[in-house]
Amino acid sequence: MTTDNLTNTVYFSDLLPKKCPILNQHIVEALETNKIRYVYLSETKDIWCRDFMPIQIEEDHFVFYKYTPDYLQTPYYRRIQTNPEKVFQAPQNRLEQVTRNAITIDLVIDGGNVVKCGDTIVMTEKVFVENKDKTRAEVERILKDAFQSDILFLPWDRKETFGHSDGIVHYAGNGRILLTNYDDFSPYYYNRFRKALEKHFEIIHLKYEAKRPHARSWAYINFLQVGKLVLVPQLGLEEDKQALEQIAKALPDCEAVGIPALEAVRRGGALNCISWNIRI
Repeated sequence: MTTDNLTNTVYFSDLLPKKCPILNQHIVEALETNKIRYVYLSETKDIWCRDFMPIQIEEDHFVFYKYTPDYLQTPYYRRIQTNPEKVFQAPQNRLEQVTRNAITIDLVIDGGNVVKCGDTIVMTEKVFVENKDKTRAEVERILKDAFQSDILFLPWDRKETFGHSDGIVHYAGNGRILLTNYDDFSPYYYNRFRKALEKHFEIIHLKYEAKRPHARSWAYINFLQVGKLVLVPQLGLEEDKQALEQIAKALPDCEAVGIPALEAVRRGGALNCISWNIRI
């Protein structure tokens, strides 16, 4: 499984410099300092590359899917919904190596609902809601065959429209998984997440000492790791330093760098959401 620590190249929408100029500048500085290759993709209509780009399982194994999530099925959002086919057909993007040995599955998926954790993939159960034309067993079989791994399903908190697992967990390597501070907002779902995850992973809980839990503190778990570089969202909150320190401690072999991320977070996503990192 090509997990984040094995990746060496990261892609962003070419809209990012315009939509999030400060964020983009800080990311570029960190990537160039650490000599990590980055590419801007044309033919995108939004900045959320993670959601519509394929899932890399191995260096020459990519999984495409139907990118028609329910939250984009309104006239307004369909107008600004990226068509992945156009992204891959654009010669300037040079994605031939991705499409050469790719497979396509007949499932509606968001890339943000696929977190690769060693030999297991973590998803929320929203995937079953998005694919009501199939039984749960059929969906599970298709996913296991395509990803060639076990799938761990977390309950979907219906208050979280997107149903993305990358807003809940992030793999820390060696059978360990970081779990966001969901208990500050919903102890019920937090405990359900914990019970499901602790059967498979050692859990590292992100916790923050603050006068009042901030609604945007979910964004810290949505950090970007490319190889040994970890870019951690910074939000101008008292939790910023605590999040950076905890993530750095969980990934001691990596360099953790804080990145001002409010421009993206205000739009509903963070650093994992805006990126697509693979191994080439």
